[in-house]
Amino acid sequence: MTRFILSLCLLLALDVVANCQQNGQNETSPADPFGGFETIRLANGLKLWYKRTADSTDTAIGIVIPFGSDRDPAGKEGLAHFTEHMLFADHLGRTEQQIKREIEDPGGVYNGFTLPDHTVFFVHIGNQHGLSALDWLYKVLSPHTMEPEVVDRQREPVLQETNARPRELFDWIQALYLNPPALRQKGLWNREFGLHTPESRDVDAFRSIHSITGQDLTAFYDTYYVPSLMTLTVIGNLDREQVVEKARETFGRLPSRPEPQQPSPASDPGRPYRAFYWDFRANPFYQQMFKVYDPTAEDIIRLTFLSRLLGKRLNDRLRFGDRKATYGISPFLMFRGPAIALTIQGSIDKDQYGYARSVIVQELDTLRGNGYSQEEFEADRTTISRQLKTANTSPKELEWWVFAAFYDPSVFSDYPDLSQDFDRITLQEVQAFARQVLATNREVLTIMRPVPLSDGVLTLIGIAALVLFVRVVRAVMISPIEMSRIRYVARFRIPTAFKVVSMGCLLAFAAVAGRLLFFACQLLADRSIIKIESFWVQGCIFTLMAAGGLFLLILLASRLPRKVLLFDDRVVVKYLVYRSRAIAAGDIVEISLRRFRDVWWSARVWRCLPLTTGLRSPGIYLACRNGTSIFFQVRDRKEFLAVLEQVAGQEFTPASAQAPGVRDR
Repeated sequence: MTRFILSLCLLLALDVVANCQQNGQNETSPADPFGGFETIRLANGLKLWYKRTADSTDTAIGIVIPFGSDRDPAGKEGLAHFTEHMLFADHLGRTEQQIKREIEDPGGVYNGFTLPDHTVFFVHIGNQHGLSALDWLYKVLSPHTMEPEVVDRQREPVLQETNARPRELFDWIQALYLNPPALRQKGLWNREFGLHTPESRDVDAFRSIHSITGQDLTAFYDTYYVPSLMTLTVIGNLDREQVVEKARETFGRLPSRPEPQQPSPASDPGRPYRAFYWDFRANPFYQQMFKVYDPTAEDIIRLTFLSRLLGKRLNDRLRFGDRKATYGISPFLMFRGPAIALTIQGSIDKDQYGYARSVIVQELDTLRGNGYSQEEFEADRTTISRQLKTANTSPKELEWWVFAAFYDPSVFSDYPDLSQDFDRITLQEVQAFARQVLATNREVLTIMRPVPLSDGVLTLIGIAALVLFVRVVRAVMISPIEMSRIRYVARFRIPTAFKVVSMGCLLAFAAVAGRLLFFACQLLADRSIIKIESFWVQGCIFTLMAAGGLFLLILLASRLPRKVLLFDDRVVVKYLVYRSRAIAAGDIVEISLRRFRDVWWSARVWRCLPLTTGLRSPGIYLACRNGTSIFFQVRDRKEFLAVLEQVAGQEFTPASAQAPGVRDR
C-alpha cells in the first residue's frame, strides 16, 4: 500500500514538472489561456500580438484601429463606417464578390464593425489557411483608391445598414423644433465625462452619407489608419516565424503616417448624478454607474476583476439566495475613448426592490473594506479566476478581449495576462481601488420604477385635476357681467388675410415661447426634480408645471378678442376665453371712422388693438382716456354706431371729416 502511494505521488510530481515545462514554452497550458502572448513591432510601428495555441483547429486574425465614428467631421457623419465598407469593396483588380469568395471558399468567416472609439476587422479560419488569411486581411486594409463608381455602389449598403432616409416633415420638425442641438439635454458621455460626441449635433444621416466623396474617404483613411496605432492579433496553431515573416511582408508594407491628435482627456464634474423615473412597467429597472477617467492598463484590469467580483457576490445573494430579488444583475464595463463606466444593471422584482437596493449598498460597502474577510475573498477570487480561464480558451474568445477592452495602444503596449493578474490581486489592492472608484462623487444612479397606480386610477386623477384647474382659472379670470342691461352684441369682423397673418405670427410666437419654456422645464427637471425619489412629490411638481403651461396658453387665448358688447353705461370687449375688458362710457374720448393711413401710418397704432386694416372701408376707431384704443369692424356698422352713440353720450366723427374724399358706406 505504501509503495502504491509513493508511486502515485511520483506520477503526480512528474505531471507537475511536465506542466511547468510546458508553461515555459510558447504553447501555453490552457490553465493560463491569457499567457504566452508575444508583442512584435514591425518597421512601420504596427504592433503584432501573437500567440500559438497548439490545441486549436482555427486561427483568429484581427486588427483594431483606435478611431471610430466619434472622429466623423460635422456634416460627414457616417464617414468612419463608410470607410470600413469601402475596404471590403473592389480592390487590386478584384471585385467585392471575388474578395468575399477568396476567404469564404476555404471556410473563413470575416467581418468588420465601427464603434464610437475604434474600428475592427477580423477573419476566422482553419489553421491550414491562416497565413493566406493574414495576406487577405492585409489586402483589405491596404490603401484604396476610392474610385467614384465604387463609392457610389457602396453608398446604398451604408444607407440601408444605418436606416437612413430623406428627411420628411416630421423629421424636420424633430430636428429644428422638438430636438434642436441648442435645446438638447447633454447625454451621459458629455454630461459626466466632458466628451464632445456626434450625439450633440443635428445629424442628417441621409444627407451626410450622400455628401461623402472619395476624397473624404481617402482623407479619413490617410488620417486615422496609421500603422503605429494599429494592433494586429494572430492567435492559432501557426508557426511563429512564418507568422512574423508574413506580417512583415504584408502589414509591414503599410506606409508610415503621422499620428493624429488624441482626443481631449475626460473631465470630472466632481459630483454624483441621480435620476428617478416612474413608468408603466412590471418591475423596477436599476442602473448604477461609477465613472473612471483616463484609465491605465492596470485600472482596466482591476475594473474587470471588480466587475466580475461584484457580479458574483450580487447574484449569489439576489438571484441564488433565499430571496429571489432578480433574475440576474449584471456588472459590466462601458468604454468610450478616455472614459469608462463601471455599470451595475438589472431588473428587480418590485416586491423585493428595497431589499435589493440594501444588498447592493452593502456589497459596495464590503468591497470598500467593511467586513470582507481574507478567506472569503480568496474563495471568491479562485472562483472568478477559474471561470475566466474556462470561458476564454479559444482563439476567438481571446481575440474578442482586444476588440472589447485592449484596443487602445496608448494604454496597452502588451497583451495583459488576465489569469495571472486575477490570481495575484490582493484583498488590500481591491479595497483600495474600490474606495477610489466606488466613490459617491463618481456615481451615476438611474432607477425607473413602476407607477404605483393603475392607468385607470391615474386617468381619473388627471381628469379630476383638470376639472379643478378649469374651475380655479374661471374663478380667477371671469368677471361677472349683468347681462340684463345689455343693449347690443356684435362680433368683430376680421379680414381673412389679416386673420391668417396675425394668427400665424401668434402661433409662431406661442411655438417658440412654448419650446423655450419646455426647455426651461427640462433643465429644471434634470437638475433637481428627477433627483427627488418620490413619485408623489415629482408628480405634484410636474402637475403644477403642466398647469402653469396650460394657464399661459389660456392667457394667450384670452388675448384674442371675439366680440363687443354694449351696455347702458359701458362697452365690454369679450375675448376668446374667460377674459373681458370693460370701458366705462365716461372713459371714451373718441369714436370715429378711419382709414388705414389714419391708424397704421400714424402714432395712433401705439397702444392700439388693430382688428381691421381699414383698406376696403373705414374701420371704427374707439379711443379711451388712458391712451389705449381699438380699431375694428362689425357686420352692421351703422346700427352699432347708433347704439354706441347713445351709450357714450357723444356723436362719432365721420370718416369724411378726418379724411377728405372718403365717404362712409
